[in-house]
Amino acid sequence: MSRLATFQALSGHAVYTDLWDPRPHNAMAHIELSRRAEAFLIAPATAHMLSKLAHGACDDLISTLAAARTCPLIVAPAMNRQMWDNPPNQRNIAQLKQDGVTVFGPASGAQACGETGEGRMLEPYELCELLDGFFAEKLLA
Repeated sequence: MSRLATFQALSGHAVYTDLWDPRPHNAMAHIELSRRAEAFLIAPATAHMLSKLAHGACDDLISTLAAARTCPLIVAPAMNRQMWDNPPNQRNIAQLKQDGVTVFGPASGAQACGETGEGRMLEPYELCELLDGFFAEKLLA
């Protein structure tokens, strides 16, 4: 079974990977898919994806959806601790926050490279909790 079929089976929804997928109206997945969203969460958000978002690069479906969306954009950074601490990456995070992007995380802990430190993506259940809180009524706002 292909990864696409697996994701479709698990989610019960169509999966898109192509900027010019013919299924949406006018074959413009990068426009149509963003119109139905209440929020757009990119998890994991790599240093490369954060850079593309901070600088407006649109060269794939995810980055183009992010640029075309009308809903809030949320990113969940995931990278090695040195990459997280890298000054250009920190500038990109600061720019995204200034642009109104919400950043969930990162967490500190064991990383895929075998090191420990800040940069790992929050656990999926933590992202779900934060997303629920993002939409909750803010009584003291």
